[in-house]
Amino acid sequence: MKKRRLITITGFIISIVLLYLSLRGIDYRQLAETIKRADITFAFLPVLYILFCVSTCSLRWMRVVGYNARFTDAFMALLIGLFINNILPARIGEVARGYALSKRIGVPFTYAVSTVFIDRVFDLLGLLLITFIFFPGQALPAFVSKALYVLVTVFVLCVIALFAISQENVALKITGYLHRHQRPFLNKLAKRVFEIHQNLRRIRTPGRLSLSIVLTLANWFSMVLALYFSLRTFGVSLPFVYVPFVAAILNMGLAVPSSPGYIGVYEFLLVSLLGIFGVPKFEAFAVAIFFHASWYVPYNVLGFIFILKEHLHIKDIQKMEEEQ
Repeated sequence: MKKRRLITITGFIISIVLLYLSLRGIDYRQLAETIKRADITFAFLPVLYILFCVSTCSLRWMRVVGYNARFTDAFMALLIGLFINNILPARIGEVARGYALSKRIGVPFTYAVSTVFIDRVFDLLGLLLITFIFFPGQALPAFVSKALYVLVTVFVLCVIALFAISQENVALKITGYLHRHQRPFLNKLAKRVFEIHQNLRRIRTPGRLSLSIVLTLANWFSMVLALYFSLRTFGVSLPFVYVPFVAAILNMGLAVPSSPGYIGVYEFLLVSLLGIFGVPKFEAFAVAIFFHASWYVPYNVLGFIFILKEHLHIKDIQKMEEEQ
């Protein structure tokens, strides 16, 4: 409990500081003029692409889960998880997502959470691919490029580690080593490693893996297009070739602790990334607020509806998170 409280307090402090930095130095008159001249022709497109993004993610997760899970099962559970992340601290949305799915289709809770973890690995893989493909090179300051190389290297090592766990002999060695110590925490970790191995083993066939990668790229390019049309809404002339890179780094950067819904962190990251490519701060902030709202509002509306429909209780979700 103390650890969660510390994470929560830290997240709120970071959010407040970054929101202040996002607003510092902005000409509010120019910000108001930017909002006034917004072109509503493009305003609805980000929401459509974001909903398509959620749909492709749900389809991919459905295939990871197996157990005859349907698209609607994954879609509803995913939006419940996103809703919980937006209203509660400590990022327990992934646990809520697994809990909602386990209640809906009757699979063990720990199994459902392990499939969430695998699904997030595909998200990470997609972001890495987009970052490598659209890396702007000389357009970035040297210190930014070096920091990104370090970040991407860490993520690549994580992907390599997961690939190793997908090999049966490696998974058995790890679980055997953990079991030998006869400690509750290590036994629980060993069980989780073996569940991850089983999930990876089931989807690593060429056909399943290829389809998962295609769905992942479709997922993230939908988010890229949502960002692109958010820029167009405010008349920001950023070449499209830079938009995938901005979207990828923005989403990887959300690993930073923050308040629920990434408020402050989201604005700071997007304003900073757009600033690298010469977008004025008042325009970047207008885009950041609009783009943030484009997914924040539909996620919360749909998630709230689904959590009521499924008769889930937030206290039960928090209890399951404490037992993890």
